[in-house]
Amino acid sequence: MERAAERFRQAAGWGERAPWLFVAGVAAYLSLAFEPSPAAWAAAVAAPAVCAIPARRGGIAAVAFLALFAVLAGAAWAAFSAHRAAHPVWTQSRARAEVEGRVAAVEMRARGSRVTLDAVRLDGADTPMRVRVNLSARHGAPRPGARVILAAVLYPPPGPAYPGGYDFGRQAWFSRLGAVGYASRAWRETAPPEPWDFAARLQSWRGEAARRILAALPDGDPRAAIAAALIVGERGAIPGALAEAYRASGLAHMLAISGLHMGLLAGLAFLAVRRGLALAPAVALRYPIKKWAAACALVLTAAYLLISGAAVPTQRAFVMAAAALLAVLLERSPFSLRLVGAAALAVAMIGPEAVLGASFQMSFAAAAALIAVYEALRGHGLPGEWPPWLRLPLAYAGGVLLTTLVASVATAPFSLFHFGRLSLYALPANLLALPVLGLWVMPWGLAAALALPFGAAGFPLARMAEGIGWIDHVAAMVSAWPLHQVRVPQMPGFGLALCAAGLLFCALAVGRVRLLGALALAAGVASPWVFPLPDVLIADGGRAVAVRLAEGGYGFAGDERAEFVRTMWRERTAAEVRFGRGWTCGMSGCAVALPSGRGVAAVRQAEGLAAACAEAAVVAAAVPVTAEARAGCGAALLLDAADLARHGAVALWLDGEGAVRRFDSAGLRRGRRPWGGGQ
Repeated sequence: MERAAERFRQAAGWGERAPWLFVAGVAAYLSLAFEPSPAAWAAAVAAPAVCAIPARRGGIAAVAFLALFAVLAGAAWAAFSAHRAAHPVWTQSRARAEVEGRVAAVEMRARGSRVTLDAVRLDGADTPMRVRVNLSARHGAPRPGARVILAAVLYPPPGPAYPGGYDFGRQAWFSRLGAVGYASRAWRETAPPEPWDFAARLQSWRGEAARRILAALPDGDPRAAIAAALIVGERGAIPGALAEAYRASGLAHMLAISGLHMGLLAGLAFLAVRRGLALAPAVALRYPIKKWAAACALVLTAAYLLISGAAVPTQRAFVMAAAALLAVLLERSPFSLRLVGAAALAVAMIGPEAVLGASFQMSFAAAAALIAVYEALRGHGLPGEWPPWLRLPLAYAGGVLLTTLVASVATAPFSLFHFGRLSLYALPANLLALPVLGLWVMPWGLAAALALPFGAAGFPLARMAEGIGWIDHVAAMVSAWPLHQVRVPQMPGFGLALCAAGLLFCALAVGRVRLLGALALAAGVASPWVFPLPDVLIADGGRAVAVRLAEGGYGFAGDERAEFVRTMWRERTAAEVRFGRGWTCGMSGCAVALPSGRGVAAVRQAEGLAAACAEAAVVAAAVPVTAEARAGCGAALLLDAADLARHGAVALWLDGEGAVRRFDSAGLRRGRRPWGGGQ
């Protein structure tokens, strides 16, 4: 084992590859449809020891052992983190309860606020979980750190709205969030914040900073909301239409504090300190001002992490920025694939659940691709004999163009998987907006953040707003261009795995072998068209049903509360999902006819079950069904309230006679996992 470990340390390239194998192990564990038994874990732990025997001879056996060890280490760490996060989960659907707890977080929303409570008491009983509730604007927001009591309507953290879609329940499990809901009446404070609660004080300062930023510009000016998002991470005040314009134009990454913002801030601080110290020759010649500048930039980025709320994307961005600055302090290259791998390893260990998130995948895909491309182009810059007044602007413009192009291509597969759409004009939009963000908005934003505690942020915020206005204009202009977005059906999980593996292979491999990675990437991008779209979609609990129509698109039956579900289905199918299209509704439910003659029925009341069973091939009943009623039902498939609660979101593929030829559900994909109903 010692000799194998020594080979692991000395093998060329393992510093770049091992972290990604660890991340692959984390992703594999989180994607399983079952929870491995203790015996399975024992076998997995024993496997590296068995492989160690042939690994002593080196060669392929050693490589296989090292790879297996890294993958199993990632899976084991994710499993340990999942079971360590064990907590009770609220099981009742939309039940009223009296909630008392400490205000751990307050988030601004368009119509009020969203509050996370910890140290919770539910109906007078202590529970080791967190609860998140939405508060109406008329009730105001409580002070961070205070204990409050309120009446709320609670329900379990929801699962995916589409089989294979984003699983909020898994994210909630790792965050120990046991229930979500909304307050049914005003809250009441029962105890003030503790004076030594640093987190509460920081939250209060962030809230006050956001209010000052919003008040610095005319009331209702959307630029103030963008400034609040960039400085303190509060995005709740951004108007929905403006946020959609940013998404449609490919500029949405500017609204979340991520690697772009951390990198710009760290670079600004580093250059300002280093150039400032260089003005004093006595200091510059005697002391390591480069390291001093890196240390100052590290402190400033850590402060930015705290005042921005330390959300998961911001934590990941800070880890990458801190790793780069530490590399400067240690006299190492701050731009290397080894550094990106180390940052990915750190984020996966801090929060394993982040590995399956869009932020993690898109950020590290862009970082790895950019470093690989720039390393390949090293030494191929503009001719040195060109005059500086021409070479520097061209180098900057070429750098922005290349960076935007590479980042857009690298993140496109992950955007297709998570959002089902691709912004065709992201390249020109970023070319027009990124220079303004980097050269104008962020420097004035840094000045505004430093001036906020002294009440002198008005002038820098006004200058910052000028640049934000230009970016808003670019977002609105590009989002109005024809065919600004392409929507595709949901990419299957194996397609995402092919894209991730192909991208890493292109970045880490050498020579023509990279073509294999390009082939895997192309196969992954083509995977959404491998399987046909489902014919029937049923939401969790049967609150909404959609049926694919012969003329194209889906007809949707559901109430106004199911608008989120309709939006998710539209994104996942890349088809129009229209309310009421093709459906005939009554008091007890809705029905839609199929070409086969027998259609689909959505039953809301028990009185409509008999008619639905007689006329429909598929019946989704949001009510319990007795064994006798099920036995007498003539439908090819009957799903009652218990079935829908167990399966969650359901997708069906029908044959020409209306019978089900393929059944898929979020419950089947989730399996019996700690966050999916089993421990």
